[in-house]
Amino acid sequence: MLTTSSQFINQYYPSLILGPALFYSWNIGVRFDLQSEVSTSDQAYFTEVVRRATSVFEAVFKPTDEVLIVVQRPRDKRYFRRRRFRANDLLFRLLNASKQEAHFQRLANRTRFASTQQLIRFTIQRSANQIPYQQILQAISYQDFSSRTPQLHDDIFFLNLRSKLILHMYDDRGLDVISSNADTLRPLYNSHHHLLLDYDRQQMLATFS
Repeated sequence: MLTTSSQFINQYYPSLILGPALFYSWNIGVRFDLQSEVSTSDQAYFTEVVRRATSVFEAVFKPTDEVLIVVQRPRDKRYFRRRRFRANDLLFRLLNASKQEAHFQRLANRTRFASTQQLIRFTIQRSANQIPYQQILQAISYQDFSSRTPQLHDDIFFLNLRSKLILHMYDDRGLDVISSNADTLRPLYNSHHHLLLDYDRQQMLATFS
């Protein structure tokens, strides 16, 4: 039976509003810098972004971990028909999933950058080794670059049912991981210390020192 995202969040993150800027929405987290020195006009830039994001993803999820993939999209009443989830959307195709398999919810949009009154969320469960995560991470990294395809513009969260960690790559610039327990997140903080975003380094140091 599918564990819903709401059940997971209510149990392990009872005050969390799942949305963008995940690092600033919870008191135990790490924020990683995915950008390289190379120009965004060079494919090497995106290769490095995906390499860093992949390194973090593989540190968070063991191949046998069960993962909730949670996708959120603002629901704008004016453009809902144009923006609703369709069976041939990229993420369904990448996950080899059907809409019938997904658990859909319509929620009040209380996220940090809410632009609509509601959002649509769907959840699909997969083992980590069944997720084409490099393709998903690359499509997220392309979202602000019109000449690059394919693109994913929705907020996509990966929830680890074993460790209870939540991972969210927001775009080519960075990636957040939060935990309900600092000790669970400490190994990632130590192993990927070189990728921590300098702007928030002092906040992370205060959490883990």
